[in-house]
Amino acid sequence: MNSIDALYGSQYHDLKSKGYDTNKGRLYGNLLFAATIMIYLFVIVIIWSFFTDDLSKDLTRFLKSIFGRSTGKVIGKIVAIPLITIIYLIVTLLFGSKKQYEKRHQKFSNAPQHEKDKAIGRMITIFVIGLGSLVILSIVSLFL
Repeated sequence: MNSIDALYGSQYHDLKSKGYDTNKGRLYGNLLFAATIMIYLFVIVIIWSFFTDDLSKDLTRFLKSIFGRSTGKVIGKIVAIPLITIIYLIVTLLFGSKKQYEKRHQKFSNAPQHEKDKAIGRMITIFVIGLGSLVILSIVSLFL
């Protein structure tokens, strides 16, 4: 079992144990997977900007030419919403279709408990490393 199986399977298991609609597990799994991908994309962009000064200058100039003197909050929403939508659609088509969700949660349900725990641990580790890297690199980029 891989981390993606654990992601969707654990969503199904948690919702089922609480008596909620298990079909929501597919939505939650897709959103969490898309958010994880987006976090790693931002980490890559930040690392890339450390090595090329032109990237950050060009990106800043490009955003100012489109948005003028708008706040970063507005620019963030305008950039992030379409990006997360595109990533979500790709995740849904490739990993989180209804058929794939059923297959993944069955695989998770049939796995032994130690394998479930190991896969969930990997899944959480991947997310925490990405989020921690994003926070640390964002703070470091303020001082460079």
